[in-house]
Amino acid sequence: MVISAAGGIRKGAIRRHARGGALRRGVSLGLVTAVAGAALVACGGESGDTGGGAGDSSKATLTFVNAQDPGTFDKVIAGFNKENPDITIKQQVVPFDDLNTTVQSRLQSKDPGIDLYDVDEPRLASFASRGYLVDLSDLGEQASAVDPTALEATQYDGKQYAMPRWTSTQLLYYNKALLKKANVPAPSSDPGSPMTWEEVTAAGKKAQAAGAKWGLTFDQVDRYYQLQPLPESLGGGPGLKGDGLLEPDVTNDAWVKAMTWYASTFESGLSPRGIAPEQTGPLFGQGSTAFFAGGPWNAGAFDEAKVDYGVAPYPMFEGGKRASSTGSWATGVSPFSKNQDAAKKFIAYMTTNPTGAWEVESTNIPVHEDAFAKYLARMEGKGGVSTQLAEVVKGELSTSAVSRPTTAGFVDFETVMNKAFADIRNGSDPAERLQAASTELESVLKKYQQG
Repeated sequence: MVISAAGGIRKGAIRRHARGGALRRGVSLGLVTAVAGAALVACGGESGDTGGGAGDSSKATLTFVNAQDPGTFDKVIAGFNKENPDITIKQQVVPFDDLNTTVQSRLQSKDPGIDLYDVDEPRLASFASRGYLVDLSDLGEQASAVDPTALEATQYDGKQYAMPRWTSTQLLYYNKALLKKANVPAPSSDPGSPMTWEEVTAAGKKAQAAGAKWGLTFDQVDRYYQLQPLPESLGGGPGLKGDGLLEPDVTNDAWVKAMTWYASTFESGLSPRGIAPEQTGPLFGQGSTAFFAGGPWNAGAFDEAKVDYGVAPYPMFEGGKRASSTGSWATGVSPFSKNQDAAKKFIAYMTTNPTGAWEVESTNIPVHEDAFAKYLARMEGKGGVSTQLAEVVKGELSTSAVSRPTTAGFVDFETVMNKAFADIRNGSDPAERLQAASTELESVLKKYQQG
């Protein structure tokens, strides 16, 4: 997605590496966490193979399994029902951490009780390769108002296996009062002028010397989604390479340098150890943290906490390139549903219809061009920091977003790397721990390699 100066979406080109390689795009779109230790494509059946049937698209009861907040889909379901009164949508909401194992277990047994479900971008390849998603290429071809990079992000092996709803990005929040007390100038909100991580480190230490408890916290500490941009900024890549992105690449100089810096923030006391992802946002909301690296969804909580804050572009390393996290949720159809046509009709309304795409209530960023324009207008209309946030979001999505690697082995990769990140944060030598992770990845990724 390339954002024009006027805030509209200009469809941009996608740069793809070799077949099976990572996508690097102006916006990456999203979807999320499944399936450790699964078998190869051949063991899971062919993608799109149906165990149910198309059914009558004009009359059906659909079960939609998702992990979203209450009320997220209420308006879109009501709007869809006005146009399709004979199709009933029932939701089954499960906790985020349980969603993918729940869905996988039920689809593995060809349970027809799921008609459509939440899909997370980096896990789409894993689900599609096992035959757990219906080919939605016909919907993708009709989605002219949906960011083409969002559609690309939800494809596997040349087919559209889910329809994207949202995307995401990362920002640098800063506490104005703490920086002012430390005589540290506020960072620029110009998307083209991010701070460097080295500058954030120095400024955070000055803020601590002036009374801040913490200099820097990450929103999703020790998670690949949050930390991928660190080695990417230094040119280290996503951590996977080769055919199908099934070879580890986490021991190059850029990865070691990035993780050495990450380790140093905890070793020096700039960042807190022993803090879970759910606790980092509240630390900033309490006014004890100078800088917070996190997504735009945090802004509402900070507003409620009445923190005097500003937002700036996600930092980069000195001498490196800009890189920021991205990705979010999409919706797919179970091949074992007996109501596939009705399910596709609902997904089309939710993702390709401008009204339906806006009716999905979320703090995530919509990828339909009309809904995206409304999202920006709503923020800009609030004035103050919301306008600042809108400008930064546009800049991040158009120039620096890097997606997680699209590979059937992503779940194993993420699991191994998240453990490595946690160990590095808690004192393990970065180079040695990355080498151990690489050795483990070579073993666990073998099951996905053919030939």
